[in-house]
Amino acid sequence: MSKAAAVAAPQAPFTPEQEKILKSWTTHYPYPIMGLLEALRQVQEWRRCVTPEDERHVANIFKTSLSHVHGVATFFPMFTKKPAGRRRIGLCHGLSCAMAGADKMAHCLEQTLGVKEGETTPDGEFSFEEMECLGACDYAPALLVGDDLKGKATPELIADVAAKKDAPSQDGFYLGTPKGVPTVLTKNYDNPKLRELETYRKQGGYKALEKALSMKRADLIEEVKKSNMRGLGGAGFPTGMKWGTVPPEDKVPGPRFVVTNADESEPACYKDRVIMTANPHQMLEGILIASYAIGAKNSFIFIRGEYGVQYKILTKAIAEAEKAGLIGEDILGKGFSCRIQIMRGAGAYICGLDTALLETMEGKKAWPRQPPPFPTVAGLMGQPTVVNNVETLSMLPPILNEGGEAFAKLGVPRTGGTGVYSVSGHVAKPGIYEFPMGSPLSKIVEAAGGVPGGKKLKAVMPGGASTPPVDATELEMPMDFDGPKKFGTFLGAGGVVVMDETVNMAEVAHNTERFLSHESCGQCTPCREGSNWTVRILERLFSGGGVAEDLPNITRMGENITGKVICALGDTVGAVARAYLKKFPEDFESYLSGAKKNG
Repeated sequence: MSKAAAVAAPQAPFTPEQEKILKSWTTHYPYPIMGLLEALRQVQEWRRCVTPEDERHVANIFKTSLSHVHGVATFFPMFTKKPAGRRRIGLCHGLSCAMAGADKMAHCLEQTLGVKEGETTPDGEFSFEEMECLGACDYAPALLVGDDLKGKATPELIADVAAKKDAPSQDGFYLGTPKGVPTVLTKNYDNPKLRELETYRKQGGYKALEKALSMKRADLIEEVKKSNMRGLGGAGFPTGMKWGTVPPEDKVPGPRFVVTNADESEPACYKDRVIMTANPHQMLEGILIASYAIGAKNSFIFIRGEYGVQYKILTKAIAEAEKAGLIGEDILGKGFSCRIQIMRGAGAYICGLDTALLETMEGKKAWPRQPPPFPTVAGLMGQPTVVNNVETLSMLPPILNEGGEAFAKLGVPRTGGTGVYSVSGHVAKPGIYEFPMGSPLSKIVEAAGGVPGGKKLKAVMPGGASTPPVDATELEMPMDFDGPKKFGTFLGAGGVVVMDETVNMAEVAHNTERFLSHESCGQCTPCREGSNWTVRILERLFSGGGVAEDLPNITRMGENITGKVICALGDTVGAVARAYLKKFPEDFESYLSGAKKNG
């Protein structure tokens, strides 16, 4: 290469049309800075990277500091310093995808494209990245191109992508709830037209909103309290009680907000993806009900950046509802007005935490806040904000239609209704399953066809990567927010991963701790350093260089992290490896003894 060719060409300025689009993001949301993340997404799309010059330009447009924009641009994985490929390929290597052969598909991608993971082809056409959970465990190992899910990675699909053949986007799912089991959300999911407004309204859609708008707000909140519904994103806080903590307007004047947490990034969880795909209007109706309950005139959906298909579905659904007078001014002639806007993330798991999500929406790094105050008192832009997840909000129309008490009776005393579970791993039928709260885990595993190939079940992760496992003797554990505690675990977000007898639990612990280390926001030293050290100890074990102190050090390190951090991610770092080590010590000891040398 000549010396002249080695010098980077001067960066072309943005076109007038691009300038117009970037500036439009300063007026798109109620506060200018809220458009920063979307503006950076535009730059990444146009340039295939975000350079220091781009950062400076965006900072000028948003009238903020260069250091502010640089902090955001370098925090989120979606933004790259060097040009990514025009076709940016992502391969999931989360737990379910790893068990389904992600390593083999990564090798296939490297051989097909002729570049290593993390590199871009010389012509700039392709780049390949191993990614954390893509919310598509039912397609394991999942393949993404841009923000488009292409499905299960196979040599044939990889060859088609490399040949620039436009493989179709995947929006399908398997619904496996057995007949006779009471369902609330998924009973009409077999109708592909359910996502259309006309079909949804024929089945009673937006009747619950009409009922809610005829009620006093206090009565509406009381009805939700009667349902005993608890937040279905993982925390399990009673929904009606959360709404009741929003202060009255005479004490805290100014706007209120409802934010839908659609940043589904917990490994093994994909139910929210399916809910948004199958029935977006039910979620929108739920958002409007929640907004009316707390007096919010602006509401938002924060959706993970990799859910490109669902972003398009929601955008269309909002436009349909606006045209029908169901979103916007004077909804249904009841004097209530509410706007719903979408904001996309940029690849950070920590945004699933409510306060980190709000920081991101405010155009900042996704660093969790230390409560109090809680978001219902001082949330988005310092105003009272209710953050609920997709499934929680989608349950509201059925609660209003059938009554809170009827919903509560479907479940158990402290957890009403049903739950939707994402099932993956070593099962015959990965998919979505809806069961009444309190149903035994065994029923969910049985509905998914059990472990195939005549193999024995070894362990189940009941609620996503953040939840400690149960073994084959504990499958009668009730799936609600209280029952799993007796088994040393949690319901979490309902991401059920089944593992057969061939799985080594030390490797599962490593997969989870590697994910947590990668996704740690870095704010808290115990989490930032402890997760990295845990991964390093495990990798030393796998290489055959482990020492006797390694296993007690994993336990000791976990004890020094849990309870000493701001958010639950750090607590999970401290708890998960300890839980696997305590329940399956022989799998760790097999490496220590030299019985296995490679991980």
